[in-house]
Amino acid sequence: MHPCLSVDEILRLIFGFIDDRGSTLCALARTCRTFHEPAMDLIWETLTTFEPVLLNLPSARILSTEDRCLTLSRPLSDNDWNVVRRRSSHVRRLHTFVDLEPHYLYAVPPWFSFLTSPPDSSFLFPQLRVLSIEAEYINMDDAEELHTEIQAHLRYLHLLLRPHLSALRFHIPGLFYPHLDLPSIPVLCPNLRILNIVTPNYEWDGLPTPHETAYPFSSVVSELCNLEFVESDMTSWDLLSSLSQAKALRKLSVRLPRELGIGPECPSGDIFPQLRTLDIRASSLASCTDLFHWISLHQVTEIDINCLVFEDDIDAFQALVDMTSLIPSRCKPLEFFWFRFSVLPTAVKTYPTWPRLILEPYHVCHHLRVIALETSLSITLADNDLEDLVMSWPHLEVFHLFQRDMNPPPVHLTLRGVTALLCHCRKLTHFTLMFDATRVPEDAAQLAPETLPTVTYMGVDGSPVSQSSDVAAYLSILMPLLESIGVREEDGYGPEWHWICAQHQRRPAIRVDMSPMKLYSLLTAGNKYASERTGRGWEWTYRRHW
Repeated sequence: MHPCLSVDEILRLIFGFIDDRGSTLCALARTCRTFHEPAMDLIWETLTTFEPVLLNLPSARILSTEDRCLTLSRPLSDNDWNVVRRRSSHVRRLHTFVDLEPHYLYAVPPWFSFLTSPPDSSFLFPQLRVLSIEAEYINMDDAEELHTEIQAHLRYLHLLLRPHLSALRFHIPGLFYPHLDLPSIPVLCPNLRILNIVTPNYEWDGLPTPHETAYPFSSVVSELCNLEFVESDMTSWDLLSSLSQAKALRKLSVRLPRELGIGPECPSGDIFPQLRTLDIRASSLASCTDLFHWISLHQVTEIDINCLVFEDDIDAFQALVDMTSLIPSRCKPLEFFWFRFSVLPTAVKTYPTWPRLILEPYHVCHHLRVIALETSLSITLADNDLEDLVMSWPHLEVFHLFQRDMNPPPVHLTLRGVTALLCHCRKLTHFTLMFDATRVPEDAAQLAPETLPTVTYMGVDGSPVSQSSDVAAYLSILMPLLESIGVREEDGYGPEWHWICAQHQRRPAIRVDMSPMKLYSLLTAGNKYASERTGRGWEWTYRRHW
C-alpha cells in the first residue's frame, strides 16, 4: 500500500468523494485497520433514526418486516452499551423525531426508555456536532396521558446537548417549547454557532408568535456568545433585541408575521456588530418596514427579501417604495440585493415606472455586485431608464429582472438597453431581461468589443427575436463568450432563439430549466451558508427507511 494511504486526513478526503456510501464504504471498512475508522465515520456520519444502532445488538428483533418495527428482548447490558457507544461515536449529525400521537402504535417504542439511562453521557453520540429535533404532531390536550413519554423524550434530548455541539435545529410545535429546559442550552452548548427554529407549516398563518413561546428563546440567544447564524420562524421584538447583542452573529434569517408592530427603542451600544447577511420572509410590507426602521444595517452586505403584498394593503405601491428605499439609506456597503414580491394588487399596475422608483435609491450603493427582482408585475423599464440606473453600479456582476405569470409579457427594452447595460457594467457575467431582439441598434457600428464584459449567461425568458443574421452577428460581438441562454419556450420564441444560438460564434446552449431559484443557488454556491439559504442545509433530516 502506498505510504500516502496511511495518512488519515488523505484517506478521509478520498473517501469523501465516494457517492455510494453503502456497499463501497462497507467494503473499505473491512479492508484493513487503516481504512476502518475513516470509512466507519462516513458510514455513520448521519443518522435520522436510532434503529440502525440497535440492530447491532444481539437482543434486537424485527417484529414486522412491513412496518420495520424493532424490539429488544431485554434491557441493555454493559456489553450492549459498549456496542452503542462504538457505533454512535461515529455519528456527527443526528435527527431525532418525536411523535406523541397517543393512538399511533409505534410512536414511542418500548426500547426508547432504555436510552434515557446510559452508564454516562459518553455512551450516546460523544462526537455529535449537529442535532435536529422534530415533532410533527403533539396534542397537548393529551398531555396528562402522555406525561411519561414526554418526560422520556426530554431526558433523551437533554443527554444530547453537549459542549461540542455546533448546530441545533428545532422543528417542533410552539406548545412543546414550555416543556423544554431552554435556559440550560447556553450552559450545555456554549459553542453553538448555528441555531434553527422552524415552525411546522400547519401552525403558520402569518400571525404573531405567542409571547410565551418566543420569550424563552430571547433569553437563550443573548447568552450564546458564539452564534454566527440564526434562522427563526418565531420572530418577536424580544428575540430581535436579544440577537442585536450577539457579538458573533453574521447571518440572520427571520420569518415575519403580517403585523410585527412598532419596535421598542433600539438597544444602546454597538448592535449587530458583525451582521453581514439578512434574509427576510415576510407576510406583509408593514412588518418589513417596521423591521427596517428599527434594525441597524451599517455592516450588512447581503439582503434577501421574500415579501407578500396583499390586495387589502393600503397604498401598496407607495409602501413598497418606502420600504425598499429604507435599505440604501441605512446600508451603504450593500453588495447583494435579491427581492421577491408577489400577490400584488391591481392598483400597482397603474404605475408604469415602478422598477425605476424602487431601484433609483440604490444609486448610493456603489459596491453592488448582485441585483435581482422577482415579480409578477409588468417590468416597464425603457432603454434610457435602464442606462440611467446601471451607470452607478460599475461593480455589478449579476443583474436579473424576472417577470412571472405574464403571458405574453409586454416588452419595453431593446438591444440598445442591453448594450448600455454591458457598456456600463464591465464586470457583468449573468443577466436576465425581457427585451426586443428583432433588430440591432442603429449605432451598432460604434460598439467597441474590447471594452465589454465577459457575459456567460443571458436569460431572455420570452423575449421576441427574429431569425436575422444581423442580430446573431451583433450578439456574437456583444457577448463573444456566451455559454447559455435561458428561455421560456412556451412563450413562442423558442425556435428563433435556437436559431440564434446556432449562428452565434460560441454556440451557446439553450436552457429552459434556469429558474430564479436555480440561478440563486448557482450564485450563492460558494457562500458559507449557501445550503441553508437555499433550503438544502437540513435536507439530511428527512427520515429514511432503515
